[in-house]
Amino acid sequence: MRTTTPPTPTRERRRAASPVPPAPRSARTRSRLREADAQHRLSRIQVHNWGTFNGYHDLPVPRDGLILTGPSGSGKSSLLDALSAVLVPAKNRRFNAAAQDSGATDRARTILSYVRGAYRRTTDGATGEVVTDFLRAGATRSGVALTFSQGGEGAESLTLIVLFHVRAGTNAVDAVAQLLLMAEGSPDLTTLLPYLAHGIDRRAIRRDHPEGLRLFDKYEAFAAAFRRRLGLSSEVAQRLLHRTQAAKSLASLDTLLRDFMLDEPETLRLADAAVEQFGELREAHAAVVEAREQERALAPLSELSRTIIDAGAQQAHAEALAAAVPGYVHHLRLTRLEEERDRAAAAVSGLEAEVARAAAREDAAVADLDLLRAERHGAAGAGLPAATARLEAAQVEAARRADAVRALERCLSELDATAPADARAHHELQAVLAAEDSSLRGQLASLRAERDTAGLAALDLKRRVDALTTEREQILASRSAMPPRLLGARDLIATVIGQPASVLPFAGEILRVVDGEEDWRVAIEAVAGGFATHMLVPDRLYRDVLAAVDTLHLGARLHFDRLLPAAQAARGVPRVPGGALARKIEPIPGTEHADWLNVELMRRFDHLCVEGAEELAAVDRGVTRSGQVKSSRTAHLKDDRRDPADPRAWVIGVDARERLELVVDELAARAREKAGADARLDGLEAREAVLRDRLAACQRATEFTWEQIDVASAASQAERWARRCEQLRDAQPGLAQLDARIETARQVLSRARQTLRELSASLVREAENRDAATAELDRLREREQTLRAGALTPGDEEEALILSAPESGPMRVELDERFRSQRRRRPNLEEISEVAARVSKEIVEQREAAARSEARAVASAVVTMSTFVATWPETRGQVLPEIDYLDEFLAILARLQSDDLPRHERRFTALLRSQSRQNIGHLASEIRRAVSQVRARIGPVNDALATTEYSPGHHLRIKVEERRLPVVNDFLRDLATIASGSLELDDESPDRAEERYALLGRIMSRLSSSEPRDAAWRRQCLDTRLHVAFRAEERDVDGVVVDVYEGASGLSGGQRQKLVVFCLAAALRYQLTDPGNQLPGYALVVLDEAFDKTDADYTRAGLEVFRGFGFQLLLATPMKMLQTLEEHVGGAAMVTNTPEGDASALSMVLFDAPARRGAWAAPERPGDLFEGFDLEAL
Repeated sequence: MRTTTPPTPTRERRRAASPVPPAPRSARTRSRLREADAQHRLSRIQVHNWGTFNGYHDLPVPRDGLILTGPSGSGKSSLLDALSAVLVPAKNRRFNAAAQDSGATDRARTILSYVRGAYRRTTDGATGEVVTDFLRAGATRSGVALTFSQGGEGAESLTLIVLFHVRAGTNAVDAVAQLLLMAEGSPDLTTLLPYLAHGIDRRAIRRDHPEGLRLFDKYEAFAAAFRRRLGLSSEVAQRLLHRTQAAKSLASLDTLLRDFMLDEPETLRLADAAVEQFGELREAHAAVVEAREQERALAPLSELSRTIIDAGAQQAHAEALAAAVPGYVHHLRLTRLEEERDRAAAAVSGLEAEVARAAAREDAAVADLDLLRAERHGAAGAGLPAATARLEAAQVEAARRADAVRALERCLSELDATAPADARAHHELQAVLAAEDSSLRGQLASLRAERDTAGLAALDLKRRVDALTTEREQILASRSAMPPRLLGARDLIATVIGQPASVLPFAGEILRVVDGEEDWRVAIEAVAGGFATHMLVPDRLYRDVLAAVDTLHLGARLHFDRLLPAAQAARGVPRVPGGALARKIEPIPGTEHADWLNVELMRRFDHLCVEGAEELAAVDRGVTRSGQVKSSRTAHLKDDRRDPADPRAWVIGVDARERLELVVDELAARAREKAGADARLDGLEAREAVLRDRLAACQRATEFTWEQIDVASAASQAERWARRCEQLRDAQPGLAQLDARIETARQVLSRARQTLRELSASLVREAENRDAATAELDRLREREQTLRAGALTPGDEEEALILSAPESGPMRVELDERFRSQRRRRPNLEEISEVAARVSKEIVEQREAAARSEARAVASAVVTMSTFVATWPETRGQVLPEIDYLDEFLAILARLQSDDLPRHERRFTALLRSQSRQNIGHLASEIRRAVSQVRARIGPVNDALATTEYSPGHHLRIKVEERRLPVVNDFLRDLATIASGSLELDDESPDRAEERYALLGRIMSRLSSSEPRDAAWRRQCLDTRLHVAFRAEERDVDGVVVDVYEGASGLSGGQRQKLVVFCLAAALRYQLTDPGNQLPGYALVVLDEAFDKTDADYTRAGLEVFRGFGFQLLLATPMKMLQTLEEHVGGAAMVTNTPEGDASALSMVLFDAPARRGAWAAPERPGDLFEGFDLEAL
């Protein structure tokens, strides 16, 4: 409805009583009038179905401003909120903010509550809940339109419209559909309502209004468009105007000036730009890091490649040496054979002469003896020689039998017996020897069985002692009580992947039995003992270990587990009861992998611990104290291959020192047992030796016949022939002397013959040596010629190696040294084969050692290449983790070292320099300049305050003081550290650059973080509005400070409102007035109960500030303030409501404009605004 009431008589009288004609207008005044006409002022408010304003309402707004008044709850704030729904972004919008002490929004008021027409809250009789009653429950259409107009001729108008629609049956806040429109002129809202019959028909609106009407889907575009048209400088100005509506809640000068007068500082944008550009630097650094990591990952290949090449060269050299040995031996043998042939030929030549001389001497001795024998034969006749021959034969036989008796006595001495004196005694001795032989054989058989048993026991003890000794050494070396084979396998893997063995723990090494649960040790070992021997592999080493295990021969059965992150491993872990075995084991405190182990224990060992078989039968998974394991309803296991109660068999939570003590104690005990077993075996072997000797003696004694040992009869026969010879010599004197000469001649002949025999034998040997050497030389040379001629037969290939012997050079020298080193001299002919075998074995061993070194290097290289490809999978298209690609990997390494890494480092250095200098340096400079910039921004506000008295003869001036927190100073120091390094980059070390980058990275990370703590830090450091504090000084005409206001402390409510209103008006003028203009382009300022705490003088002074700055006021106020406010506006609207509060209405009164004086001067005081209205009835 539109209501216009003629001016009151009081107003007429005041205007008629004015005797002063208008003064001539100055240029400044004319300029101000032109600016006043160009201002965009609110001229019309239209609402449909808004809150308790049912249906359509049209409220004209005078160009000089409007008062909204009426009882509490009548709907004044609803109309102001309608303006906010159009002019304020949803993120900044606060409905009914003036009613809240803190200025916060009324959460009960939303777009939905206004569209639905929420008007009261009642209690549901059925549920007792507090519910909201709505005026419009079905499908509802709603809208708000605000028309802004310029003054004077050719004035333009612009209408901002928001249309709403809510479907029937929904009261969700986000269920409100909305359309934003901007229309030229001042169209009626009612013309658009038909398009909301069944929702918002955007297509129809565009079709029917192709010109003069713009539609917007996003508020940001809508706001940007109307800000340009209405002269609003920024979204900050929008927020400030909205906050002005609740000016009475602005209690702090700092908050007002920081949040609503000052724009968002450039430092925030610079920081955002720095964070965005840091991504490029981060990428450059990542490229450097990746190149360094790649170079580091491939660096071992250089040494490994050299090792492979050297090992290959050593193998090739060894193979060449081995191939040269046969030829070398061949030539060495030829040389030795030639030497032997020449030596033997020389010896034969010398021996032949010596043999001839010896033969001549023998012939002379034979002749001499023959002459003497002939002489004696002639002198003695025929009887003496025959008797002498018989005597000599008898003496020989007697000596032979005496030797036999002595041999028999030696045998019998071992049997504690004596030689027989006669044939009968010999026969008895044979019977005794036969019995002794049988007895000794039986004793030997029994003793051998006992010895074999003792030998096996001693061997078993030796193996046990050796095993314990090895275990002791491994425990000392590894400080672990795990089985030796597993420790050896782990050490081998750790060596190949280049990590200490400690990073690959066995589960049992980092688990322990929970205190108080030792009674269940047997059950724990039975169930979890296998898992305890699992090697745990960190996720980062998984691929390295995988490749190493696949390449190596471990000599053990190894089970290893990959340590996934605990959160990932914990998926699907069942709940485990308190009596489960998993509750009796725990990770050792401080263990790195405790989280993963806890998850695995719960997953694997939910077996219930029960006392015996009866209880075990009643559970699905369990274990008894004795170690019987039930893993399902059907599967059972009890492993008694080792004693589960033996601490030596435990693998869970065993202290290495305790295990070492057990091992040392057992080793000592087994060593003592072994010493006893060895002593017993030695005794049995000694007894066996004695029995064997006795048996051998018995067997030898049995072999002697009586005729072989009858010395008495042989001695008697020799004595008889000796007497006969004596008789014959006595009968012929002179024979004794002749016999002596014959004996001498015989001895000479014997010596000559012995010499001849020896010389002849030597001659034969040397001749044989000569002939053999010659024959072997001929054979070898013939064979060499055959091989050189190429006439090979199958099987000759190896023999053909004799042709490959080096005749000179380093290899010949080396073979000479090798062959000489075996005997410390050159080997002779008989030693060549033995020495050659040793040299060949030594060469083979060296070749095998080189092959093992090459194999280890190849395995390590494959692991390195596999790790590289696994870490950087994109390289798979170029290379494969195979030894055949080693050169390609080395090429990648060379490229990294010569090109990629230096190039990435140069780019990183350049970016670090530019970002440090440009972004960080600029940001630091802006932060440091903030105080001076704020002072410059406050200057125009102070200029505005200087045009209006704050109190009679006094003006207000705002002072800016620096207030930097320590965190800001720390931040600036960090920025200085980063920026200062950019000037020294030519001499900057990589470590220094990394330090600056790390500091820059930490700062960028915090600047980009969404964590509340980092966000607060970012605001403290970058929002330079927080780096200053504001103080208002009240000064007299001479500029002397008469009062100082900091914040609002110590001020009454009215004083605080007055201070804030003055500064707010100045801030608005600063935000809304273009440089060089006197008036703002956008004039509307809405104040809701802004002067509820001030007296009339304070109120007039505050309003005069707004009028003096050229603002159009829309005031919502209680009726008690009407007389004070009426002279500052062009009209008033009374808002009323029914007693039930469900139907608001408007009554309008327009005042005559005081000849446009409101544009530059305060009007005369009018009379009673609502004179003629029944205010009591209202």
